[in-house]
Amino acid sequence: MSTTKRGLRPALANAAPRIGIYLGTSGFDTMAGMLFLQLNRLVSRAGAVLMLAWLAPLAGCTLEDEENHGSFERVPTVEIQRLEPELLRDTALFGGQLGSESSVMLKSEVEGIVAAIEFQEGQRVEEGAVLVRLRSDEQGARLREAEANLSLAVADAKRAEQLITRNATAQSKRDQAVAKLGVAQARLELARVALRRTRIRAPFDGVVGMRLVAPGDLVTDKDSLVQIDAVDRLQAYFAMSEFLLPFAKVGFPVEVMVSPYPGERFPGKVFFVSPTLETNSRRIMVKAWVPNGHGKLAAGLYANIEVEIRRKDDALILPESAVVADRLGTFVWRIDDDELAERVAIEVGLRKEGKVEVTRGLHAGDRIVTAGTHKVSVGKKVATAAPLPSGQASAQTEGEAGEGT
Repeated sequence: MSTTKRGLRPALANAAPRIGIYLGTSGFDTMAGMLFLQLNRLVSRAGAVLMLAWLAPLAGCTLEDEENHGSFERVPTVEIQRLEPELLRDTALFGGQLGSESSVMLKSEVEGIVAAIEFQEGQRVEEGAVLVRLRSDEQGARLREAEANLSLAVADAKRAEQLITRNATAQSKRDQAVAKLGVAQARLELARVALRRTRIRAPFDGVVGMRLVAPGDLVTDKDSLVQIDAVDRLQAYFAMSEFLLPFAKVGFPVEVMVSPYPGERFPGKVFFVSPTLETNSRRIMVKAWVPNGHGKLAAGLYANIEVEIRRKDDALILPESAVVADRLGTFVWRIDDDELAERVAIEVGLRKEGKVEVTRGLHAGDRIVTAGTHKVSVGKKVATAAPLPSGQASAQTEGEAGEGT
């Protein structure tokens, strides 16, 4: 056996137990060498695979750690509002009712029979327009009689005056003629009044309601004919608590809201404040004019009346989302020119409809975080984003909620 063969035999003998092959004779030397080379290749490949499998988790952890480490360094994005002076109105809401500026149920002053109806129901009429005519034959005759008597009295008075100038009659005759002239004039006026009373006229500009009589009806001074209302300007009646008495003043502006027009406000102004409180309710009656030239409002509607009790033209106002409270007090996050966050203690005033009045701690021009306050820390830099419109923000919130369910 050659030296080479003698050198391979011990090596193959050592490798044989791993693969279950027994090498005994020199005839198998060549085959043993080939198997040994294949075995080395397989072992090398398996080791590489095992090494990669062992290193992969370590590599993954390293990348993940790097990503997490980067997230801690990321600058938070928040929404910011620059404070500007605004008009602030403090209001109180009261329940009340609308009434006509003037309203009357027309009746006849004299007994008579309806001759004609001179209006259409719901018609707008002017002051002095004839609405109902009664039969007036008798009143017309009396008027003509009174006119004739007056003419006779005038003639007698002139004749007596001429006679007295010529001393052809006594002074008493002249005085009687003058007195009869006065009586005739008075009777003529009475006749005219009686005739006028057969014409029922509109006492003011307004709108007539349903007619309550018909031609041919006999009416007296107790029978209602038709109602007329002045509706170009309405009155809003409401009562205020005695605690609000300092704000019950003539000239205070109001806004009226009624159920037929949700979301619409009708402006008005207080014109009457009762000088006394109601004994039982301890409230004071207030009235306000509400223009109604558009004709939308109607007398009798129930209404909510909002009264302005305080006005401030240069108030600093923030959304409630900007105000934060903890054990140290109420504060906001103010952003300086370097985009760094600063905690600022504030005092608040009026809260209304999602907004807060800031009475102390801030100034016009300050930039305040309004959304994302939970992401801000003292002295840390922030990135600013324009706030979303309310509708878009609501839609986005609903979309996110839907995806999570």
